[in-house]
Amino acid sequence: MLKRSIATGALVGLLGAACSSVPPYSGWTPEQLYEHGQRAFEDGNWGEARRAFERLVLQFPTFDHAVDARYYMARSFHEGRDFVSAIAEFTRIVQVYPDHVLAAEAWMGLCAAYAAMSPHPQRDQTPTIQAQINCSNVANDLQGTPIGDSAAALMRRMDNKLAERAYGEGDHYFRHRLLDSAELYFLNLVEFYPNTGSAPRAMARLVQIYERWGWDDQRDEFRRRLLETFPNSPEARALGVPAARDTLSPKRSRAPPGD
Repeated sequence: MLKRSIATGALVGLLGAACSSVPPYSGWTPEQLYEHGQRAFEDGNWGEARRAFERLVLQFPTFDHAVDARYYMARSFHEGRDFVSAIAEFTRIVQVYPDHVLAAEAWMGLCAAYAAMSPHPQRDQTPTIQAQINCSNVANDLQGTPIGDSAAALMRRMDNKLAERAYGEGDHYFRHRLLDSAELYFLNLVEFYPNTGSAPRAMARLVQIYERWGWDDQRDEFRRRLLETFPNSPEARALGVPAARDTLSPKRSRAPPGD
């Protein structure tokens, strides 16, 4: 009796192992996989949606909605915060199927995925730069459309973050009285990110730097630009009181650029 029980248990174990080795969705049609993936996506079950769409595009690459399935798979990766995989799938769509109706959405997906990877301004801003480039391209190519407007909003967020990073670098040098380096950072910020919240702060710092150096023309130029461009900023209001020269910082001996 004991031998029979052992044999029965072993058989059940083998059957269970055999069943567990059967690939998920075995025998499903592409239509079934697509519908199942869509339901999972709509329910917010990102992992199940990704698995269904992944199986579909691998097993049925010529299915009529294979590109749609790949797009939803990319979105499932994004919603599941696997942004690297999302970028890979969105990139495949825009490169292999550039004329597909979902290509514009895929470009927006790249913009959003890179933006989601953008770190704190004090960290490496490579993803932020990639997001800014992608979002800028989408905003320009699809200007006046909902996708273009969304991309433009993300682009402005990236610009503000990059400007904040640049201001932090410049301010570090400013506080350590390394004014040559500080000037370069603030000038670049004003040139490349003129519409960000950091721009008036950079202009105010330039006014202070040129005041310390005794470069009256440059000081007056940035004072004017600050008052005209950002009249309601705290930095512009602070200019109501003439700045006192910093007697601790010597005048610059070299002439202003261009002289």
